[in-house]
Amino acid sequence: MNKRRMSLLASLLVLLTACSAPAGPEQGTEGVLVYYLLPEEEARGADRIGARWESLALPEGADDLAEAQAVVERLMAGPGDESMYSPLPEGVELLGLELRDRTAYVDFSGEIRDLSGVELALADYCLTLSLTALDSVRAVTVTAQGRPLGQQPKQVFYERDVLLSDMGDVLQTVEVSLYFLNADGALAAEKRMLSLYEGQTLAEALVAALLEGPESRELLRAVPEGFAINYVRVDSGVCYLSLPASSLALLPQDGQTQQMILWSLADSLYSIDSVEEIRLLADGEELKLFGSVPVESVAVRPQG
Repeated sequence: MNKRRMSLLASLLVLLTACSAPAGPEQGTEGVLVYYLLPEEEARGADRIGARWESLALPEGADDLAEAQAVVERLMAGPGDESMYSPLPEGVELLGLELRDRTAYVDFSGEIRDLSGVELALADYCLTLSLTALDSVRAVTVTAQGRPLGQQPKQVFYERDVLLSDMGDVLQTVEVSLYFLNADGALAAEKRMLSLYEGQTLAEALVAALLEGPESRELLRAVPEGFAINYVRVDSGVCYLSLPASSLALLPQDGQTQQMILWSLADSLYSIDSVEEIRLLADGEELKLFGSVPVESVAVRPQG
């Protein structure tokens, strides 16, 4: 772990050690939890994130997407008093929101890039806590004008990512092999122990760790910076990996480099015993080519 990430993690541990929700709404009223920031002088060096029950005033019969959009808009607007404030920058607009496989894909206007470091992390965490409080959402992905935010340490956030000091939800730890580039430009395995939490699959944890990059300074990530994955799912031994168009656009022109990226993903996923085949998807359709490389070259677990 590099010094910059260690510093950010230390800061967040101080800021988030006591993040908790308020008591439920008054009897006879409806509401959802929305998480805002407390002023630094109010937090006094403790938890910067606070929550309150908010009424969304949705029409009867509103669907899950409308509810999620209303939560984001309420978070953008702020609580309306000085006790808390929105973590999102002034002027930011919600350009789009989609719900797929209980993941909320939230796309903001370019103003979201005004945030960096701890302030960006806090905004991600307020958004994640607010949306995952809904039954329809278990993970959140944030983009700016359709592209990943370069300073984010990861692309998919779960509620557990906020509870940095709470290990009580860890279900098990599993050893996997993640494949990165060595000094010679060849793929090399980095053994990693992954912690699995309730609601998370091993394939999801593995892909998230691969996208974050290697822990060893002697290795380099094969996937381009900003490369994201919509979802990963394993069904009867087949691993389905859904890629957004923005990730496909990041692929370099060189076919050999494309092949190394594909092999990095495939070799890492095949370190999971239950994965026997891999299918790549884009816009719901199965991909035949990864750039110019045939996907069938990694479609089946190598023998031996």
